[in-house]
Amino acid sequence: MPSYKTRAVILKSYSLGEADKIIKLFSPDSGLINAVAKGARKIKSKFGGRLELFNFIDLELSSGRSLDIIAQAEIMKSFKNIPLDFNKFLFCQLISEAVLKTHFSSAEASPLLFKLIYFCFNKIDKLPSGDILMLQRIIVFFIAKFLKITGYTPLTDSCCKCGADLNVAAGESVGFSINLGGVVCGSCLQSSGDSPGLKKILSSDKYNFLCCLFKLNFEDFWALKLEQDVLIDIYQLLGDYLKYHIDSSIDIFTYLNRIIPDNKV
Repeated sequence: MPSYKTRAVILKSYSLGEADKIIKLFSPDSGLINAVAKGARKIKSKFGGRLELFNFIDLELSSGRSLDIIAQAEIMKSFKNIPLDFNKFLFCQLISEAVLKTHFSSAEASPLLFKLIYFCFNKIDKLPSGDILMLQRIIVFFIAKFLKITGYTPLTDSCCKCGADLNVAAGESVGFSINLGGVVCGSCLQSSGDSPGLKKILSSDKYNFLCCLFKLNFEDFWALKLEQDVLIDIYQLLGDYLKYHIDSSIDIFTYLNRIIPDNKV
């Protein structure tokens, strides 16, 4: 079997048989990789703690029919604070689940997504414990950049229904249609009635924040002063938008909404 080397982040793992582990990885070279680590659950395994969730690793694999086989692994970066904090762990799982359920396969964009995952895990690891709003802020940034990388960016500069240019003044509002893929002008908003795709009515503050999201780097984004309701509404909106356009539920979103009731729309 041909072998190859790559870097990867561990997004998911589960047991196989009595001693093996199936590992789902994301690599900057080839995107998603499904692999097996033989004997990884043995006490004296050669892998030790290297194949823990969210670790970034250098590894050597052999190509297989359905699963590649991990021959060697060395830790590049482990995030010690994430497994110790329940909320940090859940939000990192949200990132992992979004990547896994998108079935991402673009070799050209894989390095960008790999860097984005690393960047967000690193920021989450360094946050003070218990700061849910800052976790949500990082997730909002992740989803915006993830949508941009994967080609699902919503239309924000013009109406996604009629194509009219938008100029939303302070105090005005605009609609947002998840199934049409972006904002809806006032005229189309009035004619749409109770359309099931019309998820939100956005105030000018929320609309302006949504527009900024896809253009700002992290430092400028992090420096923005945001009202709590603006952050939470856009967090919920982008989560629903992502689930619709990847055509898959993201269970962690549902669970987080249940355990953080103030965030429900």
